[in-house]
Amino acid sequence: MEFQQIRSATAIITYAGKRFLLDPMFAPKDAFPPLELSDHPDLRMPLHELPLPPEKIVEGIDALLVTHLHFDHFDEYARQLLPKDLPLFCQDEKDGEQLRQWGFSNVRPLHHSGDTFGAIKLTKVGCLHGEPCRAEVLYEKIGMRGQACGVVLQARGEVGMYLAGDTIYCDYVEAAINLFKPQVIAVNTCGASMRGYGHIIFDLADLRKLHAFAPKLQVIATHLDNVGHATVWRSDVQALKQELNWQQLAIPDDGAVLHYGS
Repeated sequence: MEFQQIRSATAIITYAGKRFLLDPMFAPKDAFPPLELSDHPDLRMPLHELPLPPEKIVEGIDALLVTHLHFDHFDEYARQLLPKDLPLFCQDEKDGEQLRQWGFSNVRPLHHSGDTFGAIKLTKVGCLHGEPCRAEVLYEKIGMRGQACGVVLQARGEVGMYLAGDTIYCDYVEAAINLFKPQVIAVNTCGASMRGYGHIIFDLADLRKLHAFAPKLQVIATHLDNVGHATVWRSDVQALKQELNWQQLAIPDDGAVLHYGS
């Protein structure tokens, strides 16, 4: 299995002979306005340019994997560039309806019972995209859907891969690790938050909980250094890695490639 960090939550995952493009955000630097409820209301997003031209990123992609439709996971720039007939796995039929309205013709909603693509089984896993009760108020206030999903990839001869998605540390994460026993987990961990509403994805405290629960699990820290509502940066995760002597934690730079398994 190969995991290439592109930028923020966007990655290319090469798995059992297939190349998945995960949560594509192709916008140029500073394309999106600041978020007024964030701790950095002056930061436009993304904070950095893509490490590769978008056309290069799309080359050889077999399928799209879109965990939800927030702007930093599937933006208008990606929607315009991506081939509309690529297989596109999404979290549910509600997102599927929106994707079809955008012109995508090969939309495949994921299921908790699992779906297949070639030799690969993809299984949908629940997320808590924010702190219970607080997150619901936030998403209602800003008029955005709050649901997201994680995905487990399994195939004979490959390591088990768990894409945790936009979630805080919660029972879903522990249950997925216990049930699927993945060797690798990719964690969105910039601690994104809105003032007064708490954090909506992993922060440093959540990473500590993950380390305590599964200290031998190979962890990829992703979704870093590119959104204005972040409260955790690569330097913070690196400091935590050193503090805990967490050898199994990878913190890839944009464009970096990680290899797992044979």
